[in-house]
Amino acid sequence: MDRRIASLALARFRVGGFVGTSIADLAGALGVSKAAIYYHYRSKDALPHHLIDPLLDAIDACVQDHTTPAASAQTVRQLLDAYLAVLLAHREVVPLITTDVAILNHPSIGPRLHAQNLQLQSLLATPRPRSLGQVASRGGPRGDLASPDRRATGRPHRPCHQHTLIDAAVTTLQPNQPSPDGKPVPAPEIRPHAEHGGSTGS
Repeated sequence: MDRRIASLALARFRVGGFVGTSIADLAGALGVSKAAIYYHYRSKDALPHHLIDPLLDAIDACVQDHTTPAASAQTVRQLLDAYLAVLLAHREVVPLITTDVAILNHPSIGPRLHAQNLQLQSLLATPRPRSLGQVASRGGPRGDLASPDRRATGRPHRPCHQHTLIDAAVTTLQPNQPSPDGKPVPAPEIRPHAEHGGSTGS
């Protein structure tokens, strides 16, 4: 029952939002009493914590594993790769922290998200810092990136388009270096990675 409640709550929160979903709604959809819901979750507020805290814990672990500010495109890529892997692993929950205003303004979840975003920006500090959450969430929870291949290990396999997203993010985060004549050097063309079947043209 615990999993059924959590699964239904996630689906309802994604459609109607946290504010627009009541315990009565969940109980009615499950065919149980509100008391049955409260037996597993002491309050409605316990549900977003149950759903979102594992994602936030994973982001914290990702940040702790990359505590040195990025000094090169390679270190930027490593952090982005790890961060995208976290978003992919929790992709069903990501929309709640990117689109639900009530969740973003939640008294404990909201400040934690803000602090993580500042940490990520600091690690990816450039003359024009951007929110890593925005870069990744534009692709992570939506579209093809939200459905990675799974191999025998049961872990998401990093598809070509994930590498493309990382390439794009790295290019965006790295400032253009001026050429001898003082003009910016254009960013290198992003090509699919060969190990994932990308074509380099005929």
